[in-house]
Amino acid sequence: MLFQIRTKLLFYFIILVVLLTSVGLFFYKSSEKLVTEYEDSFERFLLLNDISQRTNFITEKLHAYILDQDMTYLEGYRKEKLKLIKDQKRLEKIMDSNDLTLKNYKNLIDSFLDECDATLGTFQKGEINLYSEHYNEVLKIASFLHESTLVLLNNKLTDYQKFFNQMEQQNEYYRRMSFSLFAAAFFLSALLALWISGGITKPIRLLSEAAKEISTGNLDGEDIKVTTKDELKPLTETFNQMRANLRRLVLEIKQQSELDQLLKELELRNLQNQMNPHFLFNTLNTVSKMAYLEEAEETSRLIEAVAAILRYNLGDINQATSLREELRIVKEYFFIQKTRFGERIQFKTSIEEDCLDFEIPRLILQPLVENAFIHGVESYEENGEIHLKIYRKGDRIHIEVMDNGRGMEESVKRKLLQFTNSTSTEGSYDHSETSRGNSTGIGVRNVIRRLQLFYQQNNLVAIESELNQGTNFRLMIPVSDERGKDDVKNSNRG
Repeated sequence: MLFQIRTKLLFYFIILVVLLTSVGLFFYKSSEKLVTEYEDSFERFLLLNDISQRTNFITEKLHAYILDQDMTYLEGYRKEKLKLIKDQKRLEKIMDSNDLTLKNYKNLIDSFLDECDATLGTFQKGEINLYSEHYNEVLKIASFLHESTLVLLNNKLTDYQKFFNQMEQQNEYYRRMSFSLFAAAFFLSALLALWISGGITKPIRLLSEAAKEISTGNLDGEDIKVTTKDELKPLTETFNQMRANLRRLVLEIKQQSELDQLLKELELRNLQNQMNPHFLFNTLNTVSKMAYLEEAEETSRLIEAVAAILRYNLGDINQATSLREELRIVKEYFFIQKTRFGERIQFKTSIEEDCLDFEIPRLILQPLVENAFIHGVESYEENGEIHLKIYRKGDRIHIEVMDNGRGMEESVKRKLLQFTNSTSTEGSYDHSETSRGNSTGIGVRNVIRRLQLFYQQNNLVAIESELNQGTNFRLMIPVSDERGKDDVKNSNRG
């Protein structure tokens, strides 16, 4: 039976909640009992005090009525009398019925009420002597009630002292009990947590150690054995199977390594055969000199740049790419030429990042940059500069390749602009045209023509150039919607 980790955790938390809830309920009931006893004692004190004050109120109302014969005092007397009767009934409920002092106290209240009624009755009949006697009895009984109230209060205070001492002992007992219960609950919870966490973390630790061994290349470790029956068991079995598959795949790779090496050599030869000899000669000559003069780190970086350009240039020229990819290859080209010419030529870029994910034909930027290098600044002994700018203006992305080189002759610039603005394509472009010394073998007219075909527009290029003042070759790529970004993402996934 497969026990899920979630079930174990739920089981742990349920037990923990039950333990803590039981402890909490125990202390709640205990404290509730103490509070109830305390409230009962306090209620007795208040009741006795109310009875004592009530007798005073009744006596005062009765005396005021006899003096003034005002019905307001009579009404007040009757209200206070009803309250005293209610207090007497409450006293019977909360006090011990076997207490002799309490019985005498209750009888005094009855006598007090009887004498008050007799006083009132004889006064209303006009029997002066009788109501005077009854009223004097009222005062005497009221005095006895006050004294009895003090006696009862004193007795209750004595009892309360005993209750308070007892409550202190109970509090100490509950304190010890709470410490013991919480300690027991903590101990049981800790044991249960260790048991559950051990069953989870041990297999994970074994898997982690085995994964580290695999990362170092050691695939010969023993299979991991897990005794638990939760989700970690199939995970461990899958891991063991994966390591066995890796061992088998490594063996197969070793058996085919010689064939792979031959294929790579053929690919390199194919790349070399397709490279422009002039560019390849200059680059490899630089690589050779660097390998002689310095350690292999810079040489390795230069070779990586060459390989990146080779790989990219040999791709399908009819497949669209992103402006970001074009920029990456141009930067590799910058690195190669910077290595060759050092401080003689400076390459600068000003790029707006949000322009780089739009679609563009393949091999557009590199031929333009190479053209600026070869025809503009390659012959400079110092202070040569090529600046690549990419920015958005309205619904177009502007790509500017600027150099401070020799500039174009007016006739050359006029022919390019005429070709750029021409609405007819027949006879306007020589497919055999190449740029000598260029790594791609692609000339400027090739770039312009492919842009026109790709975007179905002619007004995509602007050229600013004067002799000895440099050249600014500007592409204006339309980006009227977000379609370009989506197409690039889809083509990359493809």
